[in-house]
Amino acid sequence: MTAKTTKEAADAAREHEPDGGADEVEAVASEQDEAVEDAAAVPAGASAQDEEDEREEAAERPAAARPKRKRRVRVIEVIDDDDDLDDVLEAIDAEDDAEEAPARPAKPAAKAAKPAVKASPAKPAAAAKPRPERLEPPSEDAEESADRLEARPARKVGPFSYTPTRPPKEHADGSSLVRIVVTVVVVALLASLAIWQWTKASDLSSKQDDRDAVSKVALQYGDVAFNYNASNYQEQSTKAEKLMAGDLLDQFKQSTLPGLTAAFKADAQVGMSSKSTDVFVGSVNGKFATVVVMVDIGLQTKDGKVNQPSTLLRLALAKVDGKWKVTKQYPSGVNDSNQNQGGNGLVPGSSAASPNPSTTGSGKPKN
Repeated sequence: MTAKTTKEAADAAREHEPDGGADEVEAVASEQDEAVEDAAAVPAGASAQDEEDEREEAAERPAAARPKRKRRVRVIEVIDDDDDLDDVLEAIDAEDDAEEAPARPAKPAAKAAKPAVKASPAKPAAAAKPRPERLEPPSEDAEESADRLEARPARKVGPFSYTPTRPPKEHADGSSLVRIVVTVVVVALLASLAIWQWTKASDLSSKQDDRDAVSKVALQYGDVAFNYNASNYQEQSTKAEKLMAGDLLDQFKQSTLPGLTAAFKADAQVGMSSKSTDVFVGSVNGKFATVVVMVDIGLQTKDGKVNQPSTLLRLALAKVDGKWKVTKQYPSGVNDSNQNQGGNGLVPGSSAASPNPSTTGSGKPKN
């Protein structure tokens, strides 16, 4: 608009002063136009700088108004060492101090003004707030961590429950060796006890077998020792000889058997009977044994019958060729010291036992 006015003024001057005044007016007008343009350019540049500063302040204002977000790192660890505990406490105190007294922002530096007619005031730059350093847990070696984990006792699950710690490896190996040794010793003792019991049971069983065999032979001997008559004495003598051995067998063959033959030939009515009722086994040592057998004896003659019930006979037995044999016979009240002193009348079949003794002799021998 100013340029237009100046131009119009120059045209009017050219009309009034055609010679040279118009040129002067036109030159003055052009100078005024340049001055006006420079003056207009200066405010335009200043307003652009102000707008840029306002935009920077608007960009920095939300960051300053926004509250600072705190980041906390919590390290939960059971610390056994006092030195490590002190380090952690100092680090926590340092973090609290940094939060309470944050670092002050540095003074803003004045911006350099552009070469212009009007200098704009410099805006302070927003200072960046320092972030607190992150606290790292105290580092430790992997071996130390493993040792602490192994040595750390197990936590209690309840008020009355507790899990014991696992023993170290060397102690576990030692206890395992002790358990193995104890187990071997116990097994050996049990095996020895079992063998001893088996041996003892075997011995008792063998002794019981011997006692049973002795008892059987004694009962058989009591049934045939005094069971003779004129019709069966030879058969009974053969059975008796199978149960005898040693001196008793020799004496039976030499004296008893010939006497029975003569007695039955002289008086065919004479006869004897015997029946075992009980047996009492004494000592049995695997080779020798003693027995008492109870026998009911009867003597038949032409004048009648005489009974001698519960007569006790003491027998001595020996094992010959694996079989028990009767080697000695003692009536009641007789033994090795007095069997030849005339007390044989108690023996059934002797001359004293016969109601009508014969001069030829009858019945059993004195022994």
